[in-house]
Amino acid sequence: MNTAKKIGCGAAGAILLAAAFLSGRYAGAASKTPGSTEDPLITLSYLESRLTGQGGYTAVSLKKGEVLTGSEGTGIILLRGSATAAGKSVVDLTEGSLTAEDTSLFLYHSYIVPEEKGGCKALSACTLLVMGEYRVR
Repeated sequence: MNTAKKIGCGAAGAILLAAAFLSGRYAGAASKTPGSTEDPLITLSYLESRLTGQGGYTAVSLKKGEVLTGSEGTGIILLRGSATAAGKSVVDLTEGSLTAEDTSLFLYHSYIVPEEKGGCKALSACTLLVMGEYRVR
């Protein structure tokens, strides 16, 4: 490739990059200031306080080997630690899938117990947010 072609390709690439940048700016991609009211940042502690304070969720700590079983419609969110689905299956609302017994639960996913006696088993000490009726054994 000769020098003129190299310069031409470089100039075309620079023009395309500039056009992409300017169209993004025009579309508003860079107009929001991080942390402002248009683009807020939240922390885990803030999220936990909002969910437990107004969302009807209760923070529940489980020791390794403990099982939480819920009634039909009980909501579960795993915040810390590791756990598996126990008893009957639970529905992963975040992914829209059924989580079979002994399948690992994902952190911060929202689960719901579709029928009596579904829940989770702690593989390690863990913290859950639970909404609805539940029992720990």
